[in-house]
Amino acid sequence: MSELLAPGGEARVLVDELAACAPRFGAEARLAKLRLLARLSTVRIARAKTLERLHETLCFVRAYPDDAAVQDAAERALREFTLRVRRLGPPARAGLHDSGIAETDLDYPFGLPMTRWLATRFPGDVKIAWRKFDGGERLEEALCLLVTPTEGEALTEGGLGWRRWLRLASGGRASDLEVLLRLFREAPMSDDTREWLFESLELPIAWRLRGAAPSRTLLRLPGAPVFHQREGLRRSGVDVAREITRPLPAPRRADRPLADAVIEAARASMATRARELHAFARPNPGDVLVADPGRGLRIALVGLQPDDRLPLDAYYAYLAFRNGVPVSYGGGWGCLGTLEFALNIFESFRQGESALVIGQILRVYYQLFRMRTIVVDRSQIDDSNPEGLRTGAFYFYAKLGFRPTDPEVRRLADAERARIARDPDYRSPLATLRRLGRSNLVLTLGGGAPATAVTGSRLAALVTSQITRGFDGDRRAATADAVARVARALGATGWRRWAPPERRAFERLATVIGLIPDLARWPARERERVRQLMRAKGGVSEARYLGLLDGHRRLRESLEVLTREAAAP
Repeated sequence: MSELLAPGGEARVLVDELAACAPRFGAEARLAKLRLLARLSTVRIARAKTLERLHETLCFVRAYPDDAAVQDAAERALREFTLRVRRLGPPARAGLHDSGIAETDLDYPFGLPMTRWLATRFPGDVKIAWRKFDGGERLEEALCLLVTPTEGEALTEGGLGWRRWLRLASGGRASDLEVLLRLFREAPMSDDTREWLFESLELPIAWRLRGAAPSRTLLRLPGAPVFHQREGLRRSGVDVAREITRPLPAPRRADRPLADAVIEAARASMATRARELHAFARPNPGDVLVADPGRGLRIALVGLQPDDRLPLDAYYAYLAFRNGVPVSYGGGWGCLGTLEFALNIFESFRQGESALVIGQILRVYYQLFRMRTIVVDRSQIDDSNPEGLRTGAFYFYAKLGFRPTDPEVRRLADAERARIARDPDYRSPLATLRRLGRSNLVLTLGGGAPATAVTGSRLAALVTSQITRGFDGDRRAATADAVARVARALGATGWRRWAPPERRAFERLATVIGLIPDLARWPARERERVRQLMRAKGGVSEARYLGLLDGHRRLRESLEVLTREAAAP
C-alpha cells in the first residue's frame, strides 16, 4: 500500500463519504464505494478518530458487500489496516486503545478461563497491566490460599509483599501471569471456587493484537456462506414472528474443525470488545450447532459442558456471522414453551438488517426450543443497561412485536406509541424510557396468551421452601432425599452406574422433579421418559434433552402447576 499523507480534512471527508454510502445499494452506490475505497487506499490517515471510523465502515462493507469486487476491496483495505496503525504516532495510537483493531492493545479484567485461553493462544502478547492494578491487599490474601503455609506467613507476617514474592516465584524464567495461572491451576479447590477467586482479584489483563491475532479487523469464519447485497437493506416490514416459525432444517452438529473455529471466533469477538460470555469462555466443542438460514448468515449455537448446565433450563449462546464476519451475539435459555432471550448487535453493524438478523437467529432457536413465548428480560432496556436505555432499546424490541408483560407499563407504551403517531418528531424522554424499562417484554408466537413460564428460577423458590420446611435448611439431606425418592419412583436403580456427568445431572434435576407429588403413580412409560430426559441432561448435547423434555406433555403440565404456585424471582 503506497500512501500519501492527505490533509486531515480531506481524509475525514473521504471517510465520511464512504460511511454515508456504505448502507446504500444499487449501481450508483456500488461505483461510489469502489471509487472511495480506491482513493482511500492511497491516503494516509493520521488521526485516530478518523481511522477508527474508517475501520468500522470497512467492517460493515465487508459484512454487507454489493458484490465480489466491493467485498474484495473492503477485505484488502482491512488486511492493510495493520500498516495504517503502525504508521501512527504514539499519541494517535493511544487513541485506539481498547478498540480491538489490529496492532492495538487492550486491557480488561478477564475471568480465569478466558485469561488461560489468551495466555495459551497468544504467549508473549498477554500480560498483567500492573500500572492499572490497585488490589494489592486482595492479591496477598488470595496468594495465602494458593501457596504453602510457610510462604503465606512470609507474605503477611514477614512483610515480603506480593510484588517481591512474584519476583522470587518467577525465578526470572516465567512471567507474573504464568506464575499466577499455575498457582490457580494447581490449587486444591473446585473449579467454581477457583474461578470466583481469580475474578475477585480484578486483574487487568493486557493483550497486544499483533500479527495473526484475531482482531476485529481480521476475524473471519472460514467457509461461511456468501451473500451480495444487490438491493436495499430490509430494515422494516419484517414480520419477526412469521420469520421465526418459517421452516428451516434442524441445526447440524459442527465437526471438530468447525466447532473449534466457531469457539475461537466467539472468544475473540468478546475479548476484542472487552467482554465475556460464560458459554464462550467454557464452551462444549461437542455441542456446537450450526445453521445457514440464508442471506449470508451463519448462526452458531454454543452449548455448555454437562457439569456447567442449569438444572432444568437448557442454554445455548449464539454467535451470528454475515459473510463470515461476526455481527451479533447473545443467548437463549428456557424449556417447555418459553425462551428467555438476550441479544446484542455489534455496534458496527446496527445500521444493517438488524430485525431480519434477529428473526433468523430466533428461527434457529425455534428448531431446538419450539417455544411459544419469547421473553426479553428488562435488564436489556432498563437502568442496568445504560447504552440500551439511552438508545431507546425498548422501541427496537417493540418494532419486533414485543410487548410489556406489566399492564401498567403496557398502557404507558400504548400512550407513547399514540403520541409518536400524532407527532413523528416526538421522542420519549429518558424518564419515560426508565418507566418503560420496568417490565419484561414478551412475544407470543401464533397468537393467544403467553405460555406459563416454566423456568428453573421460579421452581428454585419452591426448592428453597422445601429445604427450609422439610429439612431445616440441610441441603445435603434434602438433595439425598430427593434423589432417593425420584430414583425409586422412576425405577432408575442403576443410575449410579451412569457416566459421571449423567449422574450429576440426575442429582441436580432430582430436586426439581422431586417436587411432583404424584410422580410414583404415573404410568410406567411416562416415568421411563422422565428417566431418559434426566440422563440426557448430562449427555454430550442438550439438544436431545430439549427434545425429550418438550415432548413430555404430562411433565410439562405438572411443572406448570408447580410454577403457578412459585413466587416470581
